[in-house]
Amino acid sequence: MKIQDHLDQLRKSSFGCNLAAFGDISSGLILRSSSDRPCPRELLDSLCEDAIRCFALADRHSRPEGTESDVYGASVISFTARRSHVFARNDTETDDVVCAIIEQAQAIDPVLRAARETAEKISEDST
Repeated sequence: MKIQDHLDQLRKSSFGCNLAAFGDISSGLILRSSSDRPCPRELLDSLCEDAIRCFALADRHSRPEGTESDVYGASVISFTARRSHVFARNDTETDDVVCAIIEQAQAIDPVLRAARETAEKISEDST
């Protein structure tokens, strides 16, 4: 499957998901996206900047005791007044990130799980 197919599947299968994107946080770029309406580049750039900030806060050195090191820092959630931003990586060592924007009133956990699975699938397909 191509990255675009994975993003389309994530967006269409996740209730309330308006946008799914794949980016590289080291370069600060969203490389592919899937949305239910046209998406301006500025929104994608802002989404990637948010992912960079969120993952910087989830630095491995601040990991709480008792958390699994391979899971902690691989996914983060950011909230705005109207939406939630979900960010997931295959692991904490990669710069590839899957992003999803969902409506604030929707359940986050199913989208977070789907985003993690999408990140894993994209990683597997690229090896």
